[in-house]
Amino acid sequence: MKIGAFARHNRVSIDTIRHYIDLELLIPQKIGKQYQFDLSCQKDLEEILYFKSLGFTLLEIKDIFIVKHLGKMTSFQQEEYYQNIFKGKHEKIKMQIEALNRKKSCLEDELQKLDGKREAKPFPMGISLNWLRLLCCHRCGGPLLLKEAAVEDNMILSGTLKCSCGVEYSIQDGILFVNPDKAVCEDRVPEPLSYIRHTDAAYLNHVYKTLEWTVQKIDFKGLSEKVVLELGSGSGFLLRRIYDDLPENTVYIAVDCNRSSLLSLKKILEKAEKKKEIFFICCDFLELPLAERSADLICDFAGSSNYGFDHSEFLLNSMERYFKKDAALFGSYIIFRNFSSDSLVPVDCRENFRVGPVARKIEELGFLKQSDYLSDVVAKGGIYENYFQNGEKVLTYGFVGKRLG
Repeated sequence: MKIGAFARHNRVSIDTIRHYIDLELLIPQKIGKQYQFDLSCQKDLEEILYFKSLGFTLLEIKDIFIVKHLGKMTSFQQEEYYQNIFKGKHEKIKMQIEALNRKKSCLEDELQKLDGKREAKPFPMGISLNWLRLLCCHRCGGPLLLKEAAVEDNMILSGTLKCSCGVEYSIQDGILFVNPDKAVCEDRVPEPLSYIRHTDAAYLNHVYKTLEWTVQKIDFKGLSEKVVLELGSGSGFLLRRIYDDLPENTVYIAVDCNRSSLLSLKKILEKAEKKKEIFFICCDFLELPLAERSADLICDFAGSSNYGFDHSEFLLNSMERYFKKDAALFGSYIIFRNFSSDSLVPVDCRENFRVGPVARKIEELGFLKQSDYLSDVVAKGGIYENYFQNGEKVLTYGFVGKRLG
């Protein structure tokens, strides 16, 4: 019987048969280039499949075959030998079952703990009445008056803020919208596992190392009673990473133009064990309704870079009026080592993606460098990180600095 017929007869694949041959579990005759399988091969295969069903590995089965074929055992000796190996395998499986039961019990305990936490009602995140002092009209700089508000636990969950000049801001789902009708609403807001599955491993490591470098530089104790402004919070990689470390009296303003990203991030944080002072604003950066000189710390985790794909103006220049005179900057910037002929970066925007010009623009804003960082180069991202073309090399420039005031 040839290999194809032998495989079909035993309902196994040809690759499986070849693997058994390579391990010398099956030793068919070879006539020319063709294997021929006889009754002896059939019996050996049946034994292989039987031993596998009992939990024996292929290497253990090979040891059994060597003893059986070379040992020249009598019927009594063979039965005694099988009894011993079955006892040994039975004891091994018994120990494995006990170990698995211990793991099962531990997992059940962990699930019970997590279920207890999930039963706790999520706390609503909204606009604290205490934060109204940080806001002003983006058009005229005037104060904002609260109208038609739904307030819970000192948080505005819905309502309207109005300036005397006629500009109105909407609060929906605890998020401040400058212009809700124009808010970006992307359906593709990746869940963490989806992002990991669809992003190149080297790129993920690139993001992780940059994020950790940034976090290690933050003095969390020094953030007590401070205002943090994040430009372009996106899916919230930075905020989720540092959320537990933020002092409870730190006001963290997460700004993004994508409604879906902010809603998704907000829902995640509302399930956290502790409530922090997180303020979500959905708007175009240039329409940010924030009082001048409000921010003690600016987190620019690729916010300026994402903005720079469509604008030649360096974002931090437009945001400078919100920074305190002694503000600190934690920045992370996408840098292109080269641009392809079909690059997605317009020619007049490319200064925003070169390390020299970016470092110079930051320095011109008065930030004195305390530390900086250049990542490894990556050549591809994934479906969520598709901002560079084939042949382009990308890295990250990290910057930590402070103005002297």
